[in-house]
Amino acid sequence: MALRSGTVLLIGCDPQESRLLKDLVLKEEGDLGVVQVDTVAQALEAAIQDLRLVVLKVGDQEGRPELLVRRLRNHWGPGPPLLVLLPRGRLRRVRDILRAGADDYWIPPLVGAPFASRLHLLLDWQESESTTRRTTTWQDQPQWLRALRRSLYRFTDSLFRRRATPPEAAEAARYLGRWEKVRRLGFGSFGEVWLVQEKDGTRAAVAKVPHEEKMNRKFLMEAAILRRLAGHPNAVAILEVIKAGGKVVLIQEYVSGRTLQELLDAGLEPRAKERLFLQLLDVMAYAHRRQVMHRDIKPENILVTPSGTLKLLDFGTAKDVTRRSISSTVIGSRPYMAPEQILGRSRQASDVWALGVVLYALATEYLPFYSDNEKELMDLILESPPEPPRELEPDLPLELEGIILRCLEKDWQKRYANAEALRRSLREAFPHFGSGRVLPGS
Repeated sequence: MALRSGTVLLIGCDPQESRLLKDLVLKEEGDLGVVQVDTVAQALEAAIQDLRLVVLKVGDQEGRPELLVRRLRNHWGPGPPLLVLLPRGRLRRVRDILRAGADDYWIPPLVGAPFASRLHLLLDWQESESTTRRTTTWQDQPQWLRALRRSLYRFTDSLFRRRATPPEAAEAARYLGRWEKVRRLGFGSFGEVWLVQEKDGTRAAVAKVPHEEKMNRKFLMEAAILRRLAGHPNAVAILEVIKAGGKVVLIQEYVSGRTLQELLDAGLEPRAKERLFLQLLDVMAYAHRRQVMHRDIKPENILVTPSGTLKLLDFGTAKDVTRRSISSTVIGSRPYMAPEQILGRSRQASDVWALGVVLYALATEYLPFYSDNEKELMDLILESPPEPPRELEPDLPLELEGIILRCLEKDWQKRYANAEALRRSLREAFPHFGSGRVLPGS
């Protein structure tokens, strides 16, 4: 990653917040500076070169904070990322401030790895933007030209979101920053996934592009979670975050291989099953230690490279639980969803349930709960006990059946608390797990 440079502008932050933000910014490698002002009016009068990020603190008494956001966005155009610090009592204004041009928001206090990850992502995002924009910045232009461009920006934004001329549109459709689209890999409810390559053809990657700009914050949250998992061999690496056509685009490492579901359908040896499950436990234990729950663990979201390395995909449904121990959103794939997850109360123990379903399937080649009727499937998960694995596979060790059934307890408090506790129990019962002597072949 290139060294960061430029200026971070803080507006209206209290002394403690300013110190915290300065510490986070100034400890970064590169040549970043911090400018602090008290009001938006002062910010608009400040002559700042190479503006890297704007952080706006909204007060409890601010009637319409979206108007402040709009003033800042109209002044600087679509360029620098804008982060709004929003009091908990002003959450009703979130949609308005995002529509007005804010890129992200945060509810103080500004503590912990999650906030630091979000801040660094916005700095990285601006770095990616600056490598492809023209040398002349918005502020460097003559005053009359800036005024004209601001008027044009407001007008075209209300119509077509800066509609391009046909040649520009073709270029924008082909490139995402410095990445050239090669072929579309997938299409889902939130966006598209593309195989891309750097313009010089030296490196391939995967680009996740939202359908609409209103999904930008969701993609930023996914990027922040991936950043917190950076360095783990079983987590997909995020290369950079860029903004293209007003949309936040995630550029991730490209991994070739087959899904665990495809491998199970083709048949897997016991040793391969055990080693893959240990890798899955390892990355989930790593995530849980960083207060991240995945919420959609299933064989289709697990990729295995030709060398046998597991990669856990699709952290788009993941949740940061540093500020709440549970999630109130119903997200996941039904056969792998825990009872409390169906009810919209996900916890780390909900991931343990999904890990138990995967282990049940590896051990028996069956799912513990299944029905083509979704209502019936949910009723089974909520009310019916699973068939004991040894009734389907009598040669399974009794201790393994006990571990699986504990993962599938209806009451989340009776399960293993997290993936690390499950891994520890499995290792204690089967120190040789991974050698192919515990699970059957398929």
